[in-house]
Amino acid sequence: MNLYEFEGKNLFAKYGIATPKGVVVWRGDDFKSKYQELGIKDVVVKAQVLSGKRGKSNGIRFCSNEKDAQIVAEELFGSNISGQYVEAVLIEEKLDIAEEHYLSITYDTNAKQPVMIYSSAGGMDIEDVSEEKITKKLLDVRQSVIPTEVEESLSPEVKGSLGSARDDIAQKLWQCFIQEDTRLVEINPLIKTKDG
Repeated sequence: MNLYEFEGKNLFAKYGIATPKGVVVWRGDDFKSKYQELGIKDVVVKAQVLSGKRGKSNGIRFCSNEKDAQIVAEELFGSNISGQYVEAVLIEEKLDIAEEHYLSITYDTNAKQPVMIYSSAGGMDIEDVSEEKITKKLLDVRQSVIPTEVEESLSPEVKGSLGSARDDIAQKLWQCFIQEDTRLVEINPLIKTKDG
């Protein structure tokens, strides 16, 4: 079963992984009251479809006030993204991003075990990042925590950037992967804000 972005973020919150403040607006909801729940002006309006590359399909838009956000939401409700009808949008706080990384745990069918994938080059096109900028480490489902030597060997070039915060998130992501019996958990982008 695939999850919409907001469903995945709810699962992440369950495991203590920080996510931006947001609210889901369904087609036919009272947009104004939902938007005002956030209490934020600068937002990102995201179409909730089971597809990647929403940004390239104009399914992720930035707005600085309620009026613009409502116009964008209505446009998205009337659009078709990757052949999918948009029934819900996620309105989130716009974050002041300093760095974008990539972190996921998925099941490697060749190795027949989970693999953690990390790159300091996160963002929209992780598929296009060169292999030398991606670190992959096999994990053992019999271990309830990711071994320290796996964390330490991930990516030395960003130790001073995310360091222990990345390792903490990786542990939480591992718990989510194991406890929820998933095939893939992914944070893209895993961000560091300008305020740290």
